[in-house]
Amino acid sequence: MQKSFKYLILLLIFNMGCVSVKYSMVDGSIDAETFNVDLFEEAAPNAPAGYGATYADFLKDFIISRSKLKLNQTKSDINISGKVTFYNTSPVSVQSNEVAALNSLTVRLDVIVINSKNPDQSFEASFSQFSNYNSSDDLSVVEAELLEDINTKLSQDIINRLTSNW
Repeated sequence: MQKSFKYLILLLIFNMGCVSVKYSMVDGSIDAETFNVDLFEEAAPNAPAGYGATYADFLKDFIISRSKLKLNQTKSDINISGKVTFYNTSPVSVQSNEVAALNSLTVRLDVIVINSKNPDQSFEASFSQFSNYNSSDDLSVVEAELLEDINTKLSQDIINRLTSNW
């Protein structure tokens, strides 16, 4: 029994030495070193004033924290611009008394990414995300929290598209 246990331990130690784990940044396929994000135009009538600028700053911070790309506002390899084309709340879950239990805040962005280093990686796309909240909550009270969630999802979608080269 002890001999079997020793062999098992040796086998486990040997196998651990053979296993390798490789970590990489999300931007391994991006052919660029620098980026810039222009202010997003606010084309959605319901969007709060300043949301385009707020989102542009959020996206800059998001890319800096999750990629090797460096922010360069004068001459960058990748330029990201866009506009907020939809910003709206709507009922999601209607109860039997025809009152919504949940509402949903939805934001859609039309994004243009120009990669001057590798034009094949440039694209135009529309991204949309939502976040639900209780209908009993006032939107103005929960809006900042909802936008944090939505902005994170939208930014992740943009980075995924940028790195996937679809």
